[in-house]
Amino acid sequence: QENMSEISVSASSGLTEDQLDRLAGLERLDALDRRDRRDACAAAEAAAVRLGRLDRLDSFDAEAQGRALLKRLVDECGQEHLVSGWPRDRAASADERRLQSQLLALHRSLAGGLDGYVCRARELLEASRLGRNPLDGYRPSLPVGETLDFGRGAFLRYEEEGLAAMRGAAFVLVAGGLGERLGASGIKLDLPAELATGTSFLALYAQHILALGAAAGSAACLPLVLMTSDDTHARTLASLEAGDYFGLDRRRVFLLRQQAVPCLADGGAALAVDPSDASRVLTKPNGHGEVHRLLHSSGLAAKLHGDGCTHLVFFQDTNGLVFNAVPAALGVSVRRGLALNFVSVRRRAGDASGALIELVRERGGGDGGGRVLANVEYNQLEPLLRAASAGASGDEPDPATGWSPYPGNCNQLVVALRPYVEVLAASGGVVPEFVNPKYSDASRSGFKKP
Repeated sequence: QENMSEISVSASSGLTEDQLDRLAGLERLDALDRRDRRDACAAAEAAAVRLGRLDRLDSFDAEAQGRALLKRLVDECGQEHLVSGWPRDRAASADERRLQSQLLALHRSLAGGLDGYVCRARELLEASRLGRNPLDGYRPSLPVGETLDFGRGAFLRYEEEGLAAMRGAAFVLVAGGLGERLGASGIKLDLPAELATGTSFLALYAQHILALGAAAGSAACLPLVLMTSDDTHARTLASLEAGDYFGLDRRRVFLLRQQAVPCLADGGAALAVDPSDASRVLTKPNGHGEVHRLLHSSGLAAKLHGDGCTHLVFFQDTNGLVFNAVPAALGVSVRRGLALNFVSVRRRAGDASGALIELVRERGGGDGGGRVLANVEYNQLEPLLRAASAGASGDEPDPATGWSPYPGNCNQLVVALRPYVEVLAASGGVVPEFVNPKYSDASRSGFKKP
């Protein structure tokens, strides 16, 4: 009866049988579409329920892993202070679960896990406390290099060669630290490089890179890579945006954020707890060596090599003079075919700065002939030199010059990209750890700050 009513109404509207058939077909398609939508909604609701169950299982699994990790840290790694004051035999509070979650996240981000990190730190700190020679088995030797006087003779010749090769250069700026030690609360790259114009370090570096690219006749902007940290990433990006990238091609500017690692409170490698939040461990950026892992894991080093770059120039966030030496340093690298080239300065004996030394392995080893050019941190330099001289002498001035025979490292490097990419592939970009604690007293057990 219902169908007859619909047909009679349609017929009174003057529709033909063919049109009625088409209308009926459309109604059937509409009914199928409504059914499909209902089925899709039901399937989506079922999937949401399943995902919710999986999320709860993942959350439960993460909580279990966090509890197991904390127990390991307390039982095996001397971290009892993390649970000091926690009541026993009850479920963990929200704050306690928050600490476990942070520890688990750190554990997953560290090579060898958080417990491995603590154990390695304890061994290194104990060796530092005892003044052990961390480079036992190596004999120090004077490094071979070029001594250049700015603006004269060989300097100008190398500078010309470096400018000819500059179109194959890319620049890597390590900028993970804040300006706290300089009395500033912002990022160091925003500090003025000079007071006459107030130009920031970041703007100054961009000017240098643009000028070097123009002098080399490069059609494209030379690439710039910035390694940031959680403390500096957003502010570095904001400075670039505010300055419209200071004339650089933003497609050739790359930001890599380094991970944070736990701070240590003392010579026993106790994890430092936030004094304002007992459920949080203090962290800091992982250090300059992290840049190599990031360049590898991001694929950027291989990409730059594939794009035709031949050398990387590593430099610091507050060294406004370094670009005066960059072309000549690159020229030395090209002329001598160097895989790694340090820019160095004269150094006073006993200065709290790293020294460049050629280390000669005395008891064999597979490091390519038993010799390696390396930066030796000042806290490791004295034990190394005294061990080599049977305690007779340490870091002492050369009588002829009054300077240390071992030049100071400026942390400005020129690296040939092809062998660098090969080494990254073999090592994963992981740099061996070392410690350089600032002790609070003669006991060499407490630190001035974590």
